[in-house]
Amino acid sequence: MVLVDSKQNKIMSMNQIVTILKEDKQKGLTIVQCHGVFDLIHPGHIRHFREAKSKGDRLVVSITPDRFVNKGPGRPAFPEDLRLESLAALEDIDYVVLNDAPDAVSAIVKIQPDFYVKGIEYSNPADDVTGKISEEARAVESVGGKVYFTDDIVFSSSTLLNRYFEPLTREVSDFLTKFKADYTSNDIIKKIEAFSKLKVLVIGDAIVDEYQYTNPLGQSGKGLHMVARCLEKDAFLGGALIIANHVAEFVKEVTLVTAVGKNCPYANFISQNLDKKVKPRFSYISDSKTLVKKRYVMKDGKNLSKLFETYSGYDEMQTQDQIEGITQFLQEKASSFDLVLVCDFGNGFLNDQIVDAISDVPTFLAINTQINSGNRGYNVITKYKRADYISLNEPELRLAAHDRTSKLEGIASDISEIMNCKYLAVTRGVQGVLCSSVENQPITIPAMTTNAIDRIGAGDSYLAISSLGMSQGCPMVLSAFLGSLAAAMSVQMIGNQESIKKAPLCKYLIRMMK
Repeated sequence: MVLVDSKQNKIMSMNQIVTILKEDKQKGLTIVQCHGVFDLIHPGHIRHFREAKSKGDRLVVSITPDRFVNKGPGRPAFPEDLRLESLAALEDIDYVVLNDAPDAVSAIVKIQPDFYVKGIEYSNPADDVTGKISEEARAVESVGGKVYFTDDIVFSSSTLLNRYFEPLTREVSDFLTKFKADYTSNDIIKKIEAFSKLKVLVIGDAIVDEYQYTNPLGQSGKGLHMVARCLEKDAFLGGALIIANHVAEFVKEVTLVTAVGKNCPYANFISQNLDKKVKPRFSYISDSKTLVKKRYVMKDGKNLSKLFETYSGYDEMQTQDQIEGITQFLQEKASSFDLVLVCDFGNGFLNDQIVDAISDVPTFLAINTQINSGNRGYNVITKYKRADYISLNEPELRLAAHDRTSKLEGIASDISEIMNCKYLAVTRGVQGVLCSSVENQPITIPAMTTNAIDRIGAGDSYLAISSLGMSQGCPMVLSAFLGSLAAAMSVQMIGNQESIKKAPLCKYLIRMMK
């Protein structure tokens, strides 16, 4: 195979390629299709395309758009226009097209190949964490084609990118070297799949995060304050709502206990955006809104600068009847769950009576108590009597211990003893996660990425995914690693645009383990 002039008209839109291939088929030509990300073209790809071309007259390569490449932060390494151009420069490829969907199924239906060609590593559907290979095979059969697997030398773009292009810190590289000596991606994925049997109770504050994007206009002409023009705005589920969605992607079912405003303007938004697996048990607060945290934000492309933030909602709290209803539910039903996950944002929903009831549940209990502007200093973990797993950030841990200066490991040990808790994770942003347990020496899981678009929600995603692992007896280092991957995925999006999905997390895991 040789390179050809990449300026030749090989790069087509999907509409163009459908028209061209219709004419080719009328001429009796055999159409072959390959599909993938093709982030880094290597010798394995070249031999794959050569064998694919031997199966027909026209070889069409469709690629996944940048926005649908779910392999974690920093991928694809090369944007879609460069990936298209690189493929178009290869002699055996006749046409290159950018797919307009997250998977190949729609492209297969439109292209209607006689042969759909994949590498031998895809021949066992059981090894496909996304389940897409089986869907693609059915799509090929529906258009009268056949799936063909090339059997030649196999390279991994992810392995090559990890080794030569990946901007991993030395800490991450050193950690992964040791971690891979004890775990394989297949072993970990089996543990993730085992989460699908779980029944989880999520209890905590409901929050709606509103982002008001602005264009700064400068200082007011009639005062010292700054002025900005309001542009579009976004709204995202936050607090217990998004944590329930994170968990729902991985487990059998989720019950969510929280409070929302009876007259909340976001009521329909919450209902429409909660995962179908989430069974809500709402306390409706009369004459009040669900808590809305509104952030005024400057946005320059993917870069965000937050100007200031406002809180609104929860003017009134629950009635005594509602409180007693929640405590009775915990007393009667908590034992039927595999995990009780408490996300306490300190906004008034989890009062002393409910906190005591939570402390008494017989189920595996994971808790986060958040320190924020609405409760600064008053919402600490020691208000609970016990926990099996605690996840806090460093200020939250230090405030609970009233200790600004001592070593973190010692403070974590002291709080664990006070809480009769075996496992405690301290999230530290770009410094990673300190894992403390009564069984082993403290270890640090480095941050999987240091480049963040928006850090809002990273701790929530870490809490959700790591708690699933801990509840199932996974080693803490493994649970923390999965939580760290989820957090790294979370900081690559603005707010909580979407929950952490299982297939992309598994793909990110596989990439990091190569």
